[in-house]
Amino acid sequence: MPVKVSNDRDAAGTPCCAGCRHRVSERDALEQRIPGLVAFSSGFGASVADSRLCRLHDQLVSPGDVCAQFEPVAPSLGPR
Repeated sequence: MPVKVSNDRDAAGTPCCAGCRHRVSERDALEQRIPGLVAFSSGFGASVADSRLCRLHDQLVSPGDVCAQFEPVAPSLGPR
């Protein structure tokens, strides 16, 4: 398993899954990728909490998890 749980989840500036471009921030993406998941409804929602899907590793990751393939989310260009 290439993703490791960070022991220092609150360290400022630490590259972690919460700020990685491979992390799918939309929870709906989980339901689309895993057929039948909607049947678990709120029970699934409580167990997933802030975990999201990593497109690179195709697994659930917590915001504080880390791996060597971290790529920061591109900064917003703001209003034009």
